[in-house]
Amino acid sequence: MSRRIRHRLIAALAAAGLATAGTAAATSPAHAAPSASITSTYLWLADPFPFGSETVHITVEKPGVLRLTLSKMCSSINPPVCAGFSLPMNVAWLNTATGQSGSVVVPQKGLRVTTGRGTIALGAMFGVPATPGATIVNA
Repeated sequence: MSRRIRHRLIAALAAAGLATAGTAAATSPAHAAPSASITSTYLWLADPFPFGSETVHITVEKPGVLRLTLSKMCSSINPPVCAGFSLPMNVAWLNTATGQSGSVVVPQKGLRVTTGRGTIALGAMFGVPATPGATIVNA
């Protein structure tokens, strides 16, 4: 992922995460969930079908450590049709408590990311051009 795309993605996810956290705080004392999912849709001709979507699942493995796994790529036009594989997804994160940030490319087998404890804003994008997604989790 290029440095420019990474910085824009981190800025967008941070804004989305903080806006979501602010809205949640204004409506209830609830905290960010310990797990979440982000779906991103590829807006080009994806193989094996156009407009493919994929979901990255985020789970807190232990305090300050997230496990990122991918679903299989599915058609956005006909959602029950899925490929037998997933393609790598770009994920950027920001620890809102410490300011620490990073980005990773999640492979088909998934990976573990050390983010530190706190509220983590995450953004994911499946290729370019694609619709990005964002969420927050409490690590």
